[in-house]
Amino acid sequence: MKGFITKENLWYRTQQLIILVLHLILLKWMFYTLSNSGRLPMAEVFYHFIGMSIMGALLIRGSAYWARHHYIKEIKHEQDLKKEHHK
Repeated sequence: MKGFITKENLWYRTQQLIILVLHLILLKWMFYTLSNSGRLPMAEVFYHFIGMSIMGALLIRGSAYWARHHYIKEIKHEQDLKKEHHK
């Protein structure tokens, strides 16, 4: 556990926390909708499921974009270090 959160990866861990919180919100929304779908009008249930689908898709796309951004940033950093080392 030591070194899990360091000065170098603090922003990355903050992003992971944000993604986790958003997933928990989506999970709570799903639980609410499934628990109350028998009492809600069909149109409202439909809109809840459309909203959950959109939020889930955005979470997947956003998380993938964030991961790709960090990957590219790390690759560029390693390339810069190699260039500095070869000089």
